[in-house]
Amino acid sequence: MRVARWLCWLLLLVTSAHVAAADYIDGEVRAHLRAGPGLEFRIMKILPAGSVVQTIGREGDWIHVRHADLEGWVPNGYVSNDEPASVLLPRVREKLVGAEGRITELDQKLVEQTAQLEELAALKERNRVLESDAARANATARWKSLTAGAGIVLVGILIGLLAPRGGGTRSRLKL
Repeated sequence: MRVARWLCWLLLLVTSAHVAAADYIDGEVRAHLRAGPGLEFRIMKILPAGSVVQTIGREGDWIHVRHADLEGWVPNGYVSNDEPASVLLPRVREKLVGAEGRITELDQKLVEQTAQLEELAALKERNRVLESDAARANATARWKSLTAGAGIVLVGILIGLLAPRGGGTRSRLKL
């Protein structure tokens, strides 16, 4: 168990050394990449804020870094794990533009869907009115047909009462 724990720690240490997280030159200043850990060493390159560096080691107040194909030393206060504002700001602005575009698109969809909902409500009301009118027309049509049938029966009864009856003899049609 102890050996497995040591192997895990060793594996973690080795992989973290090979896959080091990017560090950045911090702030709104430039850092001098020097040939050694001190002000007496020559300046090899001036690194602007936001430059990506890889930390190799530390010695006192100096950090040994790699930038592109150069290795050198910068003061401890100039290196940070956090991306500086000069690096983050363009990405944040890009995300903001994308978010604003999406908001505009969603606002347009909301307006369209609100109009569709209003149209649907108007159609539902119109349908209710038409169903009411159809029920009334159906009842009226039923009443008219009942009235017409009763009228026909009444006319038949009147004709039967008023029509002269033959005297029991049939008349023959002479030609």
